[in-house]
Amino acid sequence: MHEYSLACEIMDNVISISETNGAKGVNSITVGVGKLTHVNPDQLTFCLESLVSENIARGAEIILNEIYPEMECQCGFSDSGKRFCTTDDEVIDDIRVFLDVPCPECGEMMQASGGRELIIESIDIEQ
Repeated sequence: MHEYSLACEIMDNVISISETNGAKGVNSITVGVGKLTHVNPDQLTFCLESLVSENIARGAEIILNEIYPEMECQCGFSDSGKRFCTTDDEVIDDIRVFLDVPCPECGEMMQASGGRELIIESIDIEQ
């Protein structure tokens, strides 16, 4: 479960940034998680919630935002990967959906770009 080590690194950064800015507490932590990171969002949330109980971030809300890859074709067409992992009202939560995507313009296979990010998007601190 590499999510725990990732959560520890995120929390180290949150604590460091909070201390640098003289925070009295942390209200929320927003993390962007790319759909191609191989990170389980539920496990990452669980690990972060476990870690915040031990430090200045106690009680902070954990918010995870999904980051979809950009799908690009050699013909010049591009669009958000989110478009290609939904059917009707259902979202397909499987990274394999980004592997074999025909271009809606020319029919050639598209390439995924991005979606591998794991970033702290924001930290809401109390001063």
